[in-house]
Amino acid sequence: MLRNLSFIVLVLALYQEVNGDSKGNPEAFLDVSGMIVYNGYPTQTHTVVTEDGYALTVHRIPRGRGKRNSTGCDKGVVLLVHGISGSSASWVYTGKDNALAYMLADDGYDVWIANARGNEYSTMYTRQRDPRTREFWDFSLTESGVYDLPAVIDYILEKTGKEKIIYVGHSMGTTLFYIMMSQLPEYNEKITVMISLAPIVYTSHTKSGVGNVLAFLQEPLSKFLNLIGFTHIMPVPHFLSEIRPMLCIDTPLISNICQKFLILVEGVDLQRLNPTFIPAYLNNPYAGAPIKQMMHLVQLFKSGRFCQYNYGKSENLKRYNRTQPPSYNISETKVPVAILYSDSDTTANVIDVMKLYNELPNVIKLHKVPCKDFNHIAFVTHKDIATLVNKPVIDILHLYCT
Repeated sequence: MLRNLSFIVLVLALYQEVNGDSKGNPEAFLDVSGMIVYNGYPTQTHTVVTEDGYALTVHRIPRGRGKRNSTGCDKGVVLLVHGISGSSASWVYTGKDNALAYMLADDGYDVWIANARGNEYSTMYTRQRDPRTREFWDFSLTESGVYDLPAVIDYILEKTGKEKIIYVGHSMGTTLFYIMMSQLPEYNEKITVMISLAPIVYTSHTKSGVGNVLAFLQEPLSKFLNLIGFTHIMPVPHFLSEIRPMLCIDTPLISNICQKFLILVEGVDLQRLNPTFIPAYLNNPYAGAPIKQMMHLVQLFKSGRFCQYNYGKSENLKRYNRTQPPSYNISETKVPVAILYSDSDTTANVIDVMKLYNELPNVIKLHKVPCKDFNHIAFVTHKDIATLVNKPVIDILHLYCT
């Protein structure tokens, strides 16, 4: 509810920023495939069904606008995985000159963009799963890491004929990767290199007012939501981008309040957004998330451990044969890993990032983003990510082309 409210506040605040006219930017009314085509790229939409019956949408950009390949080697396949409450839109809504998906495609990579179970692109009905039921939403981070990622990776390898892929994750997209490696270490053989953008593994030093409140209320809140059958937060409706001018109160006071509220709740700093892509961002807002998965993240924050979902002592005994949930084994990640972080990221705090860095056996690069006030969401929204994040990522990947 808080995230939905914050997006409505964002709608109000951005009216002044974009001069109240999103109609001048057709991307304001396009889905991910539409945005990709609008920017001049070929695209495909694939449906991947997991072993436990969830249907996931995966978008593909098989090549760039000019079929460029700056080094002449085989760049291979890249899989991009979004953060919590995000979607494949996170990798394209900043536009063709700024978004990582487009930059990789133009550089010669075959780009695949995943959607985790439960977001608006991956809530389709299957014979095994019906999104109208409570059971559909009964999954934590573990299921997404153990079922979603392997299914998508295997599907990509089968379709492309490749033996390995490159993995790039932001926030929860990194969490799921390390879960997969811990539970299914054989997937080390299917990854060339992994890029972690603002990794979320250890979170005990996260400085989030909302996170602290949720951690304090986690147990009673979980019980209450379970009692009333509240299983997931719905995606914010796309139509809000169209009615924004009617909602906005165009005064400096309201804009200032909106700005402070958004930084607190969403981490969205209007001064660091490119006004030209704001309409596309507004049309691809919070993509929805299951309560159980969000509570799993809160548990990690509260416990300081990187571990499986905590069901309570009695249920843990039944599921894990122990009273506390088992930890994921970070050392099982043998593939080369590059970490990009920021001193100003209060979600992926530097102390927690360094703990991850010290436990990974094969870190090839630790890169601090050289920008003041570069927060967690800035890794996919900042107006200068092309130079601050994407270029360093591409430089690292160039070391692995064959």
